[in-house]
Amino acid sequence: MNVSRLAILGIALVAGAAAFFLMMGNSSEGPAVQIVEPVREETVRVLIATRDIQRGERMALEDTNWIAWPKKAIQPTFITDANAAQREEMTSAVARSLIVAGEPIVNAKIVKAGNSGLMAAILSPGMRAVTLRVSPETSSGGFILPGDRVDLMHTSNGRTRLMFEEVRVLAVNTLYSENTETPHIDGVNITLELSPRDSEAFITARSNGSMSVVLRSIFKPEGGVIADDRRSSDVNVIRYGRS
Repeated sequence: MNVSRLAILGIALVAGAAAFFLMMGNSSEGPAVQIVEPVREETVRVLIATRDIQRGERMALEDTNWIAWPKKAIQPTFITDANAAQREEMTSAVARSLIVAGEPIVNAKIVKAGNSGLMAAILSPGMRAVTLRVSPETSSGGFILPGDRVDLMHTSNGRTRLMFEEVRVLAVNTLYSENTETPHIDGVNITLELSPRDSEAFITARSNGSMSVVLRSIFKPEGGVIADDRRSSDVNVIRYGRS
């Protein structure tokens, strides 16, 4: 073998070795990582409920709050901070239906104070609202407030009977919510909640005698029996909601 061939062979071996070591060095570096900066999504502040609000329940300012909501998911019915004063308008509003915590508040689910339909939202499903004109003498001295439970007494021909028990008071005059700062209300009209059949009996009795409203205690007697109950056995009692 001549010298030229040996030189060519040596050069080839050196080049191959260099290529091998170069390849091994590159393989240890690993694949290149491309860093992609996330795109910031545009949001809008939406008014949501901070707790579960039941149907007919009044709302307070702390029951609502603003939260960032994806702009692409905004619905036309949502209340946004385009008019921040709308949150204050929720004070004393009444829920038409259940609003769960974290749910965006929509006008279709609430009735604002002063709007029509407020009493209809307060009424329990299937019940009716009836109104009775009273005086302090016929309404426990005027100490009856919305939310109280009362008994209705009917007097006719010198005889008084207990007609309804545990009737829910919906409103006194135009006041539909409890006011702890007012010790009593000299109400002229009291709005009560009755079933449809009981409403008929109530209206008939109202036109054939006088009605009095008796305030009930919020506490139940032990054993469910009042020890000094002297009511005669011939008194006709119509249980609330049942005729």
